[in-house]
Amino acid sequence: MADGKNDYDVGYGKPPKHSRFPPGQSGNPKGKQKGKKGLKTDLAEELDAKQTIQINGKPVTGRRQQLVVMALAARAAAGDLKAARTLLPLIVQVLGTEDRGAERRSLSPQDQAILDDMLGELGEPEAKAGAGGRDGQPRPADELIEGSAEGGDGDKSE
Repeated sequence: MADGKNDYDVGYGKPPKHSRFPPGQSGNPKGKQKGKKGLKTDLAEELDAKQTIQINGKPVTGRRQQLVVMALAARAAAGDLKAARTLLPLIVQVLGTEDRGAERRSLSPQDQAILDDMLGELGEPEAKAGAGGRDGQPRPADELIEGSAEGGDGDKSE
């Protein structure tokens, strides 16, 4: 590959001498300047900054991230469906779907007796098993009562 005017090979990784950058000169002279921050850094700084906003006519001071979540939760609680549609997937993504009050609560003996009487009047066979069922395990009716006592819909993940 050497010809009369070049005394070296030209090819992959070996550009001709006339097209090489001179020593001390960069191949990207207008490249990223020192001290420039990326989008992730800028976003983190902005969300961490303190700010004061008005919520229900009262000034509230806090980190912007906290204030955004607080305002979104307040709007969702007030019935704003768009805010609820934004907040609910965020809750599931960040906190997960586990029930935070997962420990099982049992009915008091008086409440269990009332429930057994009511189920007995309805003709339910489980009502005759006594508190907690024959083997001491909770019955389906126990779960329904516990779910409504906690304000849930009765569905519990175990």
